[in-house]
Amino acid sequence: MLRVPRWSWLLLAGPLMTSACSDWSVPRIAAGAASDTAPEPPSSPKPSGNRRGVKAGEPGSAAREAESFARIRGALRRLVGAQETFFAENGFYSGDLAVLGFAPEKNLQVRLLWVTQDGWAASGTHANLADKDCVVFVGKVHAPPTTLRYVREGREGTPVCDDARPAPVAPRPPPEPVEASRDTGNALDAVNPRTLMMADLRNLVRSQETYFANQGVYARRTEPLALQYLWRPGVRVRILSADRQSWAAKATHARLPGKSCIIWFGTVSQRPVTDAQRRQSQAAGSPVCDE
Repeated sequence: MLRVPRWSWLLLAGPLMTSACSDWSVPRIAAGAASDTAPEPPSSPKPSGNRRGVKAGEPGSAAREAESFARIRGALRRLVGAQETFFAENGFYSGDLAVLGFAPEKNLQVRLLWVTQDGWAASGTHANLADKDCVVFVGKVHAPPTTLRYVREGREGTPVCDDARPAPVAPRPPPEPVEASRDTGNALDAVNPRTLMMADLRNLVRSQETYFANQGVYARRTEPLALQYLWRPGVRVRILSADRQSWAAKATHARLPGKSCIIWFGTVSQRPVTDAQRRQSQAAGSPVCDE
């Protein structure tokens, strides 16, 4: 038998092992890749506080809206003064802004919603405010006007606007927001006290006529007339005399101590005079005041 030397087997095993190792390799990991998690995507930008995406200073921003609402409120307050002055001089309200001598400033629009013998209502809008407005009313109304967006309604003579959402109904209502305090000022408080006294005496004329039609005599006290008309803030009306043919009355105001306005109607035995200057009206149903 032919015998092969042991060292020859080693020569043959070397190439075989090299061939086998060439077919097997260790997988490589890409540079910078995580071994068990995918790279986290970049974070999205946080939404801004302005839902509409309006930049500060542009129409619709909080600062611009506040300024626009302030201008509307100012215009409606001026309208209250103009209407009260006209009523005090003529005994009725006007539905014509031009007759009142009232003209809103640029970018403002003021519209009278209705005008009756006993009152009126108006709304105001601004070019910078979309679907928002302010409203105001004076006198007897069937229902106070409401704003466009939040359907808010205010007190007589107080402009109310869409710049604050109405508080939600809850068992314990939250404290009134600070911004709502802008609606608490009554525009009638800024009207000349003499104008307010004359306006209430004009209303007394109509109230007495209504009372006479129902009772056959003029009222000697103002209390029965309260159901027909509420006197303006600060005004006190006192009936001096009344019978089936005539009546006389006086009005005073808390801001004008010692002064008054007077009025009379019918065949009064003695015409009244004002407190300070002893002034007397020469025409029935026409009020006269101390200067």
